[in-house]
Amino acid sequence: MKPLRLWLAAGILGLVIFVFLFSHAFPVASVDIQISREEALQRATTFIQSLGYDLEGFSRTVIFYSDYRASVYLQKTQGIKRSNELIKEGVPVWFWQVRWFKELEKEGFLLRIDPTSGELIYFNHFVLDDAKGADLTRAKAMRIAAERVRLQGIDLQDYELKDSTVKKQINRTDYRFAWEKKDHKIEEATLRVDLDVYGDSLGKYRRYLKVPEEFERYLKKELSFGRMLSTVTNVLKYFLITIAVFMLFFKSGQAKADWKLWVCFGATAALFELFDFFNSLPLWWNFYPDTMSKAGFIIESFAGYLTNILSIGLIILACGALGQLSLSESMSKRMPLFSALRTKNFDIHRVKPTFIVGYSLAFIFLGYVTLFYLLGTKVFNIWIPPDAEYSNIFAMILPFLFPLTIAISAAIKEEFLYRFFAIPFLTRFTKKLWLAILLPALIWGFAHSFYHIFPTYVRGIELTIFGVVMGMVFLRYGIETVIIAHFVMNATLAGLPLLRSHNSYFVISGVIVIALAFVPVILVSLFRKRLK
Repeated sequence: MKPLRLWLAAGILGLVIFVFLFSHAFPVASVDIQISREEALQRATTFIQSLGYDLEGFSRTVIFYSDYRASVYLQKTQGIKRSNELIKEGVPVWFWQVRWFKELEKEGFLLRIDPTSGELIYFNHFVLDDAKGADLTRAKAMRIAAERVRLQGIDLQDYELKDSTVKKQINRTDYRFAWEKKDHKIEEATLRVDLDVYGDSLGKYRRYLKVPEEFERYLKKELSFGRMLSTVTNVLKYFLITIAVFMLFFKSGQAKADWKLWVCFGATAALFELFDFFNSLPLWWNFYPDTMSKAGFIIESFAGYLTNILSIGLIILACGALGQLSLSESMSKRMPLFSALRTKNFDIHRVKPTFIVGYSLAFIFLGYVTLFYLLGTKVFNIWIPPDAEYSNIFAMILPFLFPLTIAISAAIKEEFLYRFFAIPFLTRFTKKLWLAILLPALIWGFAHSFYHIFPTYVRGIELTIFGVVMGMVFLRYGIETVIIAHFVMNATLAGLPLLRSHNSYFVISGVIVIALAFVPVILVSLFRKRLK
């Protein structure tokens, strides 16, 4: 019992560190959301109607979004505290994005509403280039633009005209004017107001923070490097998957594998992925292209999602079955919960370490990742763009289903692939256990380099270190232990918006999602009681 007590103590310590220090390691942008999603929609609707447009026949979608480049630039150059102050002072970073669109028609509207002030910070009227309009002189177009900017509460005496362009369309003349606020720089970034006049109508309006081109190039370079690392390691990941599927084909006739169990695991993860697709539909419409039918968009999106769903099911089936075949001589050690279920005299105490170590390991990870980035941001120049407390998962049909799907799918798929299959396979192939533990951890870690944490290789280092720990725990306590740990880790991090919410329904939903890791032992206990 002493090792379990140590695990429990370490888990409690990790949880305490996570609860009290996580917000310091992962800053949250100070977004005072005074305007609700519904209010933003109403304000956007009123603005369009004030321009004389009729929205009948249009579909619409609303999401919470940010000017990513501005957010990253502020965090990089000003730090989170000053960034929050600048956002409160009116630097546009976060916004509600409202889109109206019609099937197979270019005409549509995209608006962004400041969540604190309710002001319009972006408007775009999508029209065909050959749409009819007036042919105004530059002076008349400038008067229209200046009046529209004034109506948005901006005094152009505080701004300097930086650019003016004209574009002659087939049936109208378009103008663009760009102003820059005088004596108002944030490092090298400036506050800008752009406005396009299409004929004699408002075509586009934008108030934004213009970040230096040099920083944009730097950001693109960092993100490209992260994608490169992720791509390389994903090639290795798919190589492992290919080997697993290939081996499955030749070993499918062996009776030792419990094929029904692995099909059940794969079907469970695939089913949750399927539910998640329909759950996320309200957000999908934000990416609808007006050049295809709505039905075609749904079918194409679903087809891509279905490919992913089937691949997840196949990966779990192959890696689960092959893992069992590889470890058939010591299955009771590698799958304690599954082995206990198959014995005639089930004893709940036999699987107690699975859940104690699983939950403790999850909380240790949460504490570890908190300290990793707390130290990294203060000592090693690691920086992380801040998130807002509001998340688009609140706009899903069932918000709790998102963290649940992330937790179940990733926990089962990744632990089966990187631990249950890869470690036994690589042990036989390399004849070195330490290498068999390290290689999957490296692949798992650096496959996550697409995360926007800078430098982008940092996430790979963080997860590789913990991946080695996961591999050793798997060898000592079994696959169910690391699946539970992975589930709780993902459920907690993906469900943070629910847990931080002031809405009791969302908070309770987040707690229930994390607690679902106890379902297997509850079901096993009930099943055994019925057999007696």
